[in-house]
Formats: sequence, structure tokens, C-alpha cells
Amino acid sequence: MFDRNEILELGKSYTFDVSVRDENKLFAGKLTLSPSKCTLRVMGERRPSLGFSQSEKIECSSFHMSFFLYDLTINYQSSQCLRASIDDDVGFFEFEFEVGYVVCAEGYFHSFDGITSLSIDSCMTKKWVGYTNLQQELIERFHNHTLNPVGIDTVEFSQDLDDYGQLLLFYNFEAHNDVDAFTSGMKFPPVLRIKFNSPISIEDSYCEYQKLYDLMTFLIGSDFNVNSIKLSENRGILSSKVSLYFPTTNRTYEKDYPVFPLSRNLRFHDLPIPELPLCSFKNYYLLPENERITFTRYLRYRRMKSDEERFLGYFRLLESLTYKSKPYVDQDALDVLLNDSKSYIIKKLKGKGRDKDIQKLIDRIGKLNQSKYNTSKCLIDFYATLPSVLKEAIDFNNQEIEKICRLRNDITHANSYSVDESKLNRYISFINMLLYVALLEKIGIKPELSSMVVNRLDGGYHIQNHSF
Repeated sequence: MFDRNEILELGKSYTFDVSVRDENKLFAGKLTLSPSKCTLRVMGERRPSLGFSQSEKIECSSFHMSFFLYDLTINYQSSQCLRASIDDDVGFFEFEFEVGYVVCAEGYFHSFDGITSLSIDSCMTKKWVGYTNLQQELIERFHNHTLNPVGIDTVEFSQDLDDYGQLLLFYNFEAHNDVDAFTSGMKFPPVLRIKFNSPISIEDSYCEYQKLYDLMTFLIGSDFNVNSIKLSENRGILSSKVSLYFPTTNRTYEKDYPVFPLSRNLRFHDLPIPELPLCSFKNYYLLPENERITFTRYLRYRRMKSDEERFLGYFRLLESLTYKSKPYVDQDALDVLLNDSKSYIIKKLKGKGRDKDIQKLIDRIGKLNQSKYNTSKCLIDFYATLPSVLKEAIDFNNQEIEKICRLRNDITHANSYSVDESKLNRYISFINMLLYVALLEKIGIKPELSSMVVNRLDGGYHIQNHSF
């Protein structure tokens, strides 16, 4: 049973009898939400609109709730003629859609209302934040009756994201008192919230959640369970409760501890872990989308069950991040030579009528000139830039990097190869370590800091120098 005073929780299942809107008509439907799958079943005796089965989004409502369904695919459809006559045709239709994600609002909610903030409630956030001085202050202020539960007293950190918005972590204060149960006290779970400078559309809320989730899984080192995602819309304090829901069964395991915790304002700082630079959040949101998507792809590769597929995926990302070019000869001089010799080349190659093909060949010569460094050279050079304390703690050398590159080529080109499981895990751990350092550097965290946390990645023992 759904409590109308709450918002949808991702770990729970719900079923709603809804009225489904199709242009100016309403049809009966059943909306089923579960961690494994979300579906909408629609049925009726009137004819739906022509494009209803290809709907990209659908709006529906129950007695006191509104739902907006997105990323739809049709699972099943059927129709039946019950009675046919010249003046009276009666039929029955039934559709079942699979739903990618749902935005749910208490009461009536316009699909064109803008979303101003997004908040993530997760138990992993507690581990990522740790036990801070502010938490102790909240407890003391609560007992001294000096706590302002909705002010800056509850904010652990706030980071401007330039023109994008603001990211903050605050404690959601909840006081309870039950005389009959002889209990009284407070709860203040941490909540991660992003506030947007300009309201986003309701359909973009899932994309924005994914963007923040991708970064947090990178810092934490694995998928993690999210309890709920609350959205705030631009009608202010009287706005309805709005939440986001979607299936979560594509997730892998959750780590017991974060790879790169916040490590900020800790009450007991007993681990040699640096404080996470808050500017890394801003740097992440300032990345062009074609570069930011690398963090999304990293998560997808990490979820892969096949060791070989994960190895190839990690390698592909690392190759793109560490690639550097150097010309064999001076590029300007080569361009002049090729341009001056173009007519001669066409004549000698008997290129009459094939000028375009020869021009493509000349262009490729220019691009080939920039590829003096091969992949193994780029990886070896990147490895050489890492702090000596990190390299000394790793049992790996340049010859093994070359073996990794050969294995990658053999797998990619379907060549005959042989590698045992332990060696492949060793290669994966090493590539993952380099990739993690490169991605952290992408958001402004230098190797001097990242080298202090990469040993917390999964599989680090495969490459650990036990004599160090």
C-alpha cells in the first residue's frame, strides 16, 4: 500500500489503477512498478488514437496522484471485434507497455512544470560522508534546543557548479516523540541535492539523476542502492511531492566502503585518505557531454559479467584518455609538399576521374603522420608520470604493458591467444587502476591525490607489490 504522505521508494513495488490519457480520451489502466520491471496495461472498448501504441510518453492518474511515463516500448497488443454493424461497431483493445522511468506527483501536476532540484537519499551516502564534526554539533544543538533544522546549520558542504547550478549535502532533520512507546529523539540522514540554475523539463530529470549517479558510483567504486529520488518543481513551498522511479535490477553489487570518500570535516580521521576536492564536482559538470559520457561508459563496463569484455572496455577508455600524437615529420612542411605535388601524384597514379579518391589518400597521409606513438608507448608514458610511491607499491613493468596491448589486439582481431584467469584479472586490475587515475585527473584531481586511494579499488591485490 502506498502512503500518500511519502514518495516512491525504488526498492518497493507498487500497483495503481489509473486513468490513462490519450489525446482527449481516458482509458482504464493498471500501472505496475517494481525493481525488476515497470509496466502499464491499458484496455478499453473505444478506439484509441492512431499513434497510441507508438507513444513516447504517456500521462495517467489515480485518485490523488499523477504519473508521467517515459522511455516506452510496446510489449503486447491485441484487439477484438465484439459486434460489427453498419451503425454500431463495438471492439476491445489491450496494450501493455514497458516503462523506462516514471515521474510521480501527489495531486495534479502539469507535465510542463519545471524541475528546480533533485535529491538522492541513499544509505551509501552515510558511508561516503563518514562521521563528521557537524554531525556531532547537530546532536548537541538538538539537545540544547539551538538547532535550526532548515537552515545552513544542517549543510555539510555546498559547491557551486558555475552556470549549471549548485550541489550540496545536507542532513534531513527528523524529530520523533512517542510517549506510549517511551521513545524520543532525532534522525538526520544525509541527502545529496543538486539545485539547477534554470528549471529543467520533467522528462530530463532521469538524465540528470543518471549524470550525478555516474559520478557518485565512480567515487564510491560500485553501484549502490538508492532509497528514493525526490524532485522539486518551480511552484515553491506549496508544491506537491514529486519523485522518480525506475527498475534497478541491472545493478551489480555494492561495496562495503567507498573508494574515494568525502573525508571532509571528519571527527576521527584515522585513514591516510585525502580530502576530496569539491571543485571536482564543478569540473565534472563543466565537461562537454562527449567527454563526460566516459564516466557513464566506465560504469557500463564495470557491470559486465565477462572478464574479457570488461578488459576490452577498460582498455578502450584508457586508450582514448591517454592518447597523444607526435608527427614523424614536420606537419606544415608535409602539407606544403603534398599540396604542391598533388597534380604530379594524380598523373603518376593515373587518377583521371578518381581525383576524390586520391585526395582522400593524401588526407590520410597527413593524419598518419601524426601517429608516431602507438598505444603501448602512450600507456607506458602515462604510467611513467605516476608518483613513484604508487609505482613502487605496484608489481608491474613496461614489458607487461606491451603484453596487455598484444592481448587486446589478439582478442579484438580474433587471433589465437591464451591467457589464464589469474593473469587476465591482473591485467584488468592494472588497466582499471590507470583508468581510475586518468578519470580523476579529468575532473581536476592530480595523481598525487588519486595515488592515495587507488589501492582501495577491487582487485588491487592482483598487482600489489607485497615486498613494498
